[in-house]
Amino acid sequence: MRNFWAIGLCVSTVLITGCSETKKAPDATAMAAISQRKMPADTVELSPESLRNQALRVETVGRRQITDHKVFPASIEEAANRSSTVSVPIAGRIQQISVDVGSRVRAGQIVATLNSTELGSAKADLLSAKANLLAVKSRLLVSKSQSQRESYLAERGISSQREKQEAQVQLSSAQAQYEGAKTAIQAAEARLLALGLVESEVSQLINGKDITPRLYARSPVAGQVLVRKARVGQVVQPGEALFNIADLSEVWVVLKVFQSDLGRLQVGDRVRFSVRGEQTVNGRVLLVSDTLDPQTRTADVRVVIPNPDHKLKPGMLVQAEVDFGGSSREVLAIPEQAIYEVNGKRVVFIREAMARFVARPITVGNRIGTYVEVLSGLKAGEAIVVEGGFVLKAELLKS
Repeated sequence: MRNFWAIGLCVSTVLITGCSETKKAPDATAMAAISQRKMPADTVELSPESLRNQALRVETVGRRQITDHKVFPASIEEAANRSSTVSVPIAGRIQQISVDVGSRVRAGQIVATLNSTELGSAKADLLSAKANLLAVKSRLLVSKSQSQRESYLAERGISSQREKQEAQVQLSSAQAQYEGAKTAIQAAEARLLALGLVESEVSQLINGKDITPRLYARSPVAGQVLVRKARVGQVVQPGEALFNIADLSEVWVVLKVFQSDLGRLQVGDRVRFSVRGEQTVNGRVLLVSDTLDPQTRTADVRVVIPNPDHKLKPGMLVQAEVDFGGSSREVLAIPEQAIYEVNGKRVVFIREAMARFVARPITVGNRIGTYVEVLSGLKAGEAIVVEGGFVLKAELLKS
């Protein structure tokens, strides 16, 4: 109201002055006030000098191709094909542990040492089989020599055919015993390999080295120790988990998707998410589960993500945004940075003239990367400010 009376007073002053001195020029300050009053409340006009000093960038509104998308809850998991549980095939007592949580291990690396009575018995069986093989082999050599001698004597009539045949029977028996002893050796070696020994250790045992009942637990994969359950002195049973080890250079992002959305998802759909506000991670759907969890009524959708720096940790929770590849459409879209909030409304600044800009409210829809879908308030071909609009916002709020 104060401004209204001020303007009225200025106008009155001009009129009164004009009556007495018709040739005097109007007051410049008063005319500027009248001009500013006539400017619409949603319009900002910059002076030529101000326009030159401001780094305003204007673009023409256009249309962009987008796909429908939706956000799903998801979690980071170790890749099943790159993770494994360490266990031993026989019972034993843990004597030593070589790694801890966070340790990096190689495939085949020893992670724990156990003492196993069963392994000691199996090693003794191999040594016994080896001793038997040596004895049988010795008898075989004797039988072979005896058979050759009897054959030689029989050919010259010095020995009877009966003696020759008996020697051949003894040779055949010795050969059968020798083959049986070799089979027993092979069976004893196979048992030791099944109990967790490697071929080099079996060879050392045959050569009389390392005959202790020591059993080694080895990592079947290269990776990082995620879980350690083993304790020194612990008696473990066959198949009992001692460690969980995974290669985290590649992880799975597993989305939980309700059946109502499964029909829209397909292998190859783009997926993106971020962890703790860091850089967006992109991937594609690799697998859509054919079964639903009976409790949650959701299906697992798997995305494989490279993780060379190990920033993604199993157990992390994320919100994964999926672009449904089967449904695309063309929409009006503008850069997100072109949108400003004024008095609780989203607005953009439209250039009406070189230095005149109008703040127009808009309604927005989906995000498309750094762009935002515009549902109402704009038309294709209109020129909007996409950089430097904060200056226009400040001027607008002054008025």
